[in-house]
Amino acid sequence: MPGFRILILLLLLTCCAGITLPTMAAETTQKTILYQTDFSQSPGWTTNSPTRYYWDPALQMYHFKAEGGTNGYSFIPVRYDGQSFTLEYDVIILTSEKNSAFRFGLISSEMDFSRGTNVLSSFENGKYGRLMSLRVIDQNNQLREATSYYTSYCGELPGCKTIEFQENVTYHVTVRYNKEIQNADIRVTEKESGTLVWGYFVSVGRDLFFMDRLAVTTKGDYAFGPFTEGYIDNVEVVAYSLVEVTPTTVEPTVTTPVVTVPPTTIPTTPAPTPTSTPFAPHLSLAALGIAALFIVVRTMRGD
Repeated sequence: MPGFRILILLLLLTCCAGITLPTMAAETTQKTILYQTDFSQSPGWTTNSPTRYYWDPALQMYHFKAEGGTNGYSFIPVRYDGQSFTLEYDVIILTSEKNSAFRFGLISSEMDFSRGTNVLSSFENGKYGRLMSLRVIDQNNQLREATSYYTSYCGELPGCKTIEFQENVTYHVTVRYNKEIQNADIRVTEKESGTLVWGYFVSVGRDLFFMDRLAVTTKGDYAFGPFTEGYIDNVEVVAYSLVEVTPTTVEPTVTTPVVTVPPTTIPTTPAPTPTSTPFAPHLSLAALGIAALFIVVRTMRGD
């Protein structure tokens, strides 16, 4: 008899659990455009060197002349809150002198490419040639970097070679940061043909904070004289966030049948049409729970 009581109690608990089972929420990715411009109108960027960084209305692109030792920059504020993001833009390098670089991406208010926090793409003419690179510095000033120099991205793999960018070629650059897996990557293609030029990734290993602007900067570059000059175009920054979505319950539609009364000379009162109410699953569970409770009470009284 005790075993029977336990069985009935378990049945009762199962019924109650079925009545109170909460609705499960699902997650979806929400896309938000943080910034976008094609430079058909003045973008209103802030610069400390308007002769080097300016909007060109004739070309409808943004001009830069990144020269070391000048602490030059140009930026636009972006409302970034640490989520995953993608930065895309077009760039053409007209002149790239030795020991100069063009650096562009999300960065903190200091706008120093040698200090955190930043996620920057770079076209740099340095010791190993005209290299493309991805630099990520977190809020603890830890640097993660990948370049198109062969030892950086493919090492001793067969066919591995250094890949250099060319002057007067328009490139499309995509930089991504993924908060969920905590890494960043870069992809550079030729704008006209769509051909992949170079791409690689770095493991960040932590969330990134304090980046609040999109900028071209030379702060942190102390090599006086050499410069990289060109134009950027079609800039877009998109953020991605995981949000919870609660599924909605669609109530069943009850259709009332239409009763057609045949014509007659004698007025008749039609019998009321019985209607049935759908028997909801949670009501059946409640009834089953009540029945089980009744059995438990009777069993306990019988002892």
